[in-house]
Amino acid sequence: MDLPLLSYAPPKKNGISSSKPLHRIVFLDALRFIAAVAVLLQHSLEQNGELGRQFCEIFSPGVFGVVLFFIISGFVIPMTAGKTFELRRFAIRRIFRIYPLVLFAFAAVAIAGWFGNLPEFAMARSASLGDWAANLLLIQDYVHVEPLLGVTWTLSLEFAWYALFALSLLFFGRRFDNWLAIGAPLGMIALVAASLWFDHRLPLGRIGMIYIAILGCRIYRYLIGEVSARRLAIDASAFVIVTTIGNVVAFGYFRHPNITMMQAVVPWIVAPALFLLVSVVPRLHHSGFFNNPILGSLGAISFSTYMLHPLALAIAKTYSPSDIWLIVGFSLTLLLSIVGYRLVEMPGQALGRRLTLGSSASPR
Repeated sequence: MDLPLLSYAPPKKNGISSSKPLHRIVFLDALRFIAAVAVLLQHSLEQNGELGRQFCEIFSPGVFGVVLFFIISGFVIPMTAGKTFELRRFAIRRIFRIYPLVLFAFAAVAIAGWFGNLPEFAMARSASLGDWAANLLLIQDYVHVEPLLGVTWTLSLEFAWYALFALSLLFFGRRFDNWLAIGAPLGMIALVAASLWFDHRLPLGRIGMIYIAILGCRIYRYLIGEVSARRLAIDASAFVIVTTIGNVVAFGYFRHPNITMMQAVVPWIVAPALFLLVSVVPRLHHSGFFNNPILGSLGAISFSTYMLHPLALAIAKTYSPSDIWLIVGFSLTLLLSIVGYRLVEMPGQALGRRLTLGSSASPR
């Protein structure tokens, strides 16, 4: 989900280079756009008749999009931490990167629920203070509280990745990801074994989101010359093998009410493969498609797209004719995304930067 401004370009290694600072890396924004569209397709087509549901059952675009978002987050977080890492600075900027839009989205849900305009969010009117607190703290799924905005389940995992990154960097130093690249597959294997031993389904898919962020970090390290091609190949192969086993256990041996085994396994292979190819093959990440300014602009607003598209689709389905509600929903999603990015995300990030202006950590 993370869409930070990139304060610098990595040194010239393996095809990604620049001698001057960058504000954004366009091919990453293009991939964010693909991820956001995939999630949007999942939540729109699954409401659009049998054909749409069959498409989602076969291709599982929502899982693909979320996995792609997390590997992008793993790639960019080391780039934004600063040359001299400072925990306070990092934490404040991460919070102000995420929470302004979260609060904006929940405010919209509360208004829709209170006035009864959108049936999808009617539960917001009867939600208790505890329900709201759990949702605002992004822990609703872990305390068995009904989610008021379904897409927020990923944000707790995003913050878990931030915490793991920060603590590992402080404890292990700059090469922290060498340890994470070893610990992540071993930890996943241990959890798979525990799940089978106790005959209890563990949320291995959610835990895998943290693992794929670590793989994204490793790809970044490769591109700046700190990880060899051989080691990256080992890390990527281990990821595919371990997460495939985990998904077979979590969604095949056990059962999930909404996701089949193939819906889990295939996106977890396709999404990292796409990101790996685009990021490490210069011909791809320098191509006209992945450097298209339009896709880059749409990718820049993808966090708002992710957070606000349920509201846009709900409005369209409630108030527009049934034969054009998808067109209206997509158009309204674009409009809300622009508004959310310009009026909420950007001011929130600017405030986070101002609050840490006196930090001793300087940009790279």
